[in-house]
Amino acid sequence: MLIEDIRPSTIAGIKRLARRISKAEGVPHKEALERAARAASFENLKHAKAVLAAASRPPAHQLFLTAYWTDRETYAIGRETLEIWLSKPLLDLCTKSEMRIVRGLSGLRLAAPDHLLEDMMCQSQDFARDQLCQAARALRFMEATGLRPCDDRRQRESAARLDTDLPRKDHGSGWLDPATDSFVLVDEPYSDAKVSDERADWARRNGWQIRAAVWPGMYFPYRCALFVAVDTARGLDFEALMQRINALPDPVTTVDWSGVSVADHRLFCTPLTLSSQDRRRAKAKGTINPRSSSKTVPFHRSFIGAARKPNGKLSLAGHEAAGRMIAAVLQSRHKPWAVNEQMDKLCSILVDWLYADVPHSVLDRLHDPVDIYYSAAPDEALIVRADSAVGVVDILSDLKTLLAKAYPESAPLRRQIARITRASKITLAKAAN
Repeated sequence: MLIEDIRPSTIAGIKRLARRISKAEGVPHKEALERAARAASFENLKHAKAVLAAASRPPAHQLFLTAYWTDRETYAIGRETLEIWLSKPLLDLCTKSEMRIVRGLSGLRLAAPDHLLEDMMCQSQDFARDQLCQAARALRFMEATGLRPCDDRRQRESAARLDTDLPRKDHGSGWLDPATDSFVLVDEPYSDAKVSDERADWARRNGWQIRAAVWPGMYFPYRCALFVAVDTARGLDFEALMQRINALPDPVTTVDWSGVSVADHRLFCTPLTLSSQDRRRAKAKGTINPRSSSKTVPFHRSFIGAARKPNGKLSLAGHEAAGRMIAAVLQSRHKPWAVNEQMDKLCSILVDWLYADVPHSVLDRLHDPVDIYYSAAPDEALIVRADSAVGVVDILSDLKTLLAKAYPESAPLRRQIARITRASKITLAKAAN
């Protein structure tokens, strides 16, 4: 066989051909390697190594995304499972706590190292598929960019340095670049993929860069555009970031659904679901027929699905008192901002308990029952007490007592008491400094 007829398909083959070229034509080995790479239809040796290394890479990490559904109109039921492959383990992309702040992932639970499970019973097949597609798009974004989800505190710190919020921001999300600790704002409004004059002016005033991505985005591909904005002073290679985003493959959507659909609620187990305990974790809470116990009762949380609350009731007057206490704490200048996060989570739970505790015939007479926790006005006595860190802690202590008297000791109650305790410790820590 003539040398010019050889077409190697491996790095070892390229090296063998290079030795033959070098020996037959007397050219330096380095030049022979480049010629052998071109003979293999690559641009050069570096290109050959990159392509062939990717082709020989061991299998990626398999991940299954699962959601169960019950159609409330047709009463049809089913399960949707989407299989994807990641270049690294899921928890290398983001931790469990970080998942809770990512749109598309916040409703999923890590049931096994290779399984993300939607506990809520979805209202239709399309809704279930859409939930899983959103999750897959978020994972692909993190995988390609290396960005990590950013919590509310860091987002507030970054926004505080801006003269105004990003104009016409919609479906925004915050991310961090681990290499430079740079904050990255991703915005996905209903608009064309073009930076408006208003947004460009905002970026110039604040020393930021903003650009529209070619990739259709995470939130609502082909209906929303994806914009990326960064602080130019932080040292992030913005050009490289945009190249990685724009190189992403077409986002998975329900239109081109490639998952597995099953017309029942039979338990789905992944290859890493091995033990009986693993099988219990693989069962979506929405598929379990809940029963009351001596300490807790099942109930439905708005937008969350099946949950449990303490097997007791706080009266309407009790909920109103709790709302006023929380409002006094939130309005106090002696508590740090971190307390707000604990109170916000507590209010979200107590609103759901309110609807479970108080008859609807009573709640219907109110303008909006949610106002009990989100628009409450503390009385003068509470305002006076909250005018010191010690007073704030005393109010939080009274709040714990109020809840403990109404509800039996149980896991749901312990979680809320723990939030109040954290708020007290945060307040005292600030007062001590």
